[in-house]
Amino acid sequence: MRTKIDFGIDLGTTNSAIAKMENGKPMIVTTGKADIIPSCVAIQNEGRILVGEKAKTRYKEEKEKELRVGTKPNSFIEFKREMSNPFTYHSTNLASEISPEELSAEVLKTLKSFVTTEKLNSIVITVPAKFNIAQKQATINAGKMAGFELVVLLEEPVAACLS
Repeated sequence: MRTKIDFGIDLGTTNSAIAKMENGKPMIVTTGKADIIPSCVAIQNEGRILVGEKAKTRYKEEKEKELRVGTKPNSFIEFKREMSNPFTYHSTNLASEISPEELSAEVLKTLKSFVTTEKLNSIVITVPAKFNIAQKQATINAGKMAGFELVVLLEEPVAACLS
């Protein structure tokens, strides 16, 4: 297993991004369309998962419909705030509950998919300085759910100083 970590993820409450160290400089990994994605997850009727801009568009549509008709949304934002809490989100399209860690894992999987040049097993994920031990462990768990074998956390103020 490779132990050198070249990639870092800012798993944000509102937006998220992945970057790579190249020749000693951090470079944001893009898809050609965007360098950051909204931290939004939508679950479609057949259980298909959308993450990013399409999920955010779906979220806005569902929120409007919820106000008009009273239907429950299958799109979720700001779930990072609930990390490690016993809180879950109900998805009628999955007919089950989904945890903040599982939603965060979907965002991490999407960011991981931006890297097509190499197999990505290890990652640094930034977390707020105020995150407690349980929230940090929940973030590590989300990273493992996303398929990372090694997840190292770095507090955001420390990451800013290193930058």
